[in-house]
Amino acid sequence: MAELDIARHLAQWGLRRFPDEDAYYAWQRQSLSGERLRLLQQTAQTRHDGGGADQAFYDLAASPDVLPVLYSQRYGYYHELGPAIVNVLEGALRVLDVGCGVGILTTWYAACFPNVTFLGIDRSLQSIEVARQFAQSRHLDNVSFRHCDIPQHEIPGTFDTIVSTQALFQSESDPGLPSRSWTTFERDRDARQQRELEERTGIGPRLDLLLQVLESPGRFVLFEKAVHLGRRVLFQRALEARGCVAVAEPRLLTYSELGEPVEEGPLYVMARGPAVPAEVLREDVRHDPQQGLYRCQGAHADFVYARLPKDNAHSDKAVATFGDKDGWYETGRTVGGLGYVRLMIHETDSGLLVGMVEQQSLMVELVRHEWQQGAGLTRIRPEQASGPAEEAPLYENHFPVAEQVWQQLPDRVVLRQQTDEDAEGRQRHIEYGRCAGNLHYLYWANTFDQRQIVIMEQERSTILETYFSEAIGEG
Repeated sequence: MAELDIARHLAQWGLRRFPDEDAYYAWQRQSLSGERLRLLQQTAQTRHDGGGADQAFYDLAASPDVLPVLYSQRYGYYHELGPAIVNVLEGALRVLDVGCGVGILTTWYAACFPNVTFLGIDRSLQSIEVARQFAQSRHLDNVSFRHCDIPQHEIPGTFDTIVSTQALFQSESDPGLPSRSWTTFERDRDARQQRELEERTGIGPRLDLLLQVLESPGRFVLFEKAVHLGRRVLFQRALEARGCVAVAEPRLLTYSELGEPVEEGPLYVMARGPAVPAEVLREDVRHDPQQGLYRCQGAHADFVYARLPKDNAHSDKAVATFGDKDGWYETGRTVGGLGYVRLMIHETDSGLLVGMVEQQSLMVELVRHEWQQGAGLTRIRPEQASGPAEEAPLYENHFPVAEQVWQQLPDRVVLRQQTDEDAEGRQRHIEYGRCAGNLHYLYWANTFDQRQIVIMEQERSTILETYFSEAIGEG
């Protein structure tokens, strides 16, 4: 029922769901004149580059012609987050929605809880006016909107619940709190560093102001862009230092945006008050088993498969039916310590998954499931080979699990390496080497939890050497 309601609510705002980017951008070009589209793109780029166009962007976004076009890009976000927030608002009496924008979600909350009072605040005057007009047109008498730019402006009244969705981080791209070194994901407890980062990102001043208007006991419902571990730890420590505890395990939300899977959050439900039972806020890396996999299709799959140094003692081929199509798949290991699953449908449609040996059962499961759904490998989420087939690596990974792959490479020999450190002690390590099976690798790691590894056969190892030289500034 909630799913049907949120879809109808979004339709009232003129928002549409699109299966992919091509369909959306075709509609965007039809809906906006060339001049308006150029202005939107220019303002968005200035904002993205840190040019201080935040308010100008959101004022433009509130224009009647731009609003449905721009916000339809985030249809999946609203469709998933709206019901998730509603599910935790039960029992609230007075709710503050921080950074409400044009009020798409605020008016949804108000419609779901007619006996609860809602106040939405935002720094865009034009957005606030649009929110007021929509609420009036839908006779939502339990919600009001006010222009307020925190922490510069005071917030009127007090609230037993405060909701903030992607409104507290001043910078969307700030990596947050760095790890102790490039070899670990752990963070030191440095009060000075935490304080400086809270100020730089805007989290500290905003939280301090909001806590002044949060009653005790009271609840924070928070959904920030904190998937990245450095941002998550910074955010969680800022909350804990102010006496806020998690009353439910934070969870990431996954949804589809223009045909692409998106993972955001986590969604936090925090409480402030006496004797509140608390959940432990984790500070470790969250591993998705699929993140250890690398996929190729078509010519890329054939090229990579032909060059994998196979261990024929650990190779097996099986006939299988994928939906209504006959085919076969082969499981095997490389001499360099990786595992793979190759599939072929009607001897023409090929695919390849490469990962750690212990992930072979997962690879087989994914291959069979996706082909039964008639989707091929297109819906499997790991890294995908792109560009010319002859440039495809044998394996590539840009997730934290790349560190495990690097550590498990058999007979690993470092040929060249360099570790840099800036004035604040933040590190970057880059390493070029070889391992069993005449494989060569390039590994990259830093103190902002980024890990990358690329593996190629010896015949193309000069490509990795060139990457290494360019990365350290040679030549």
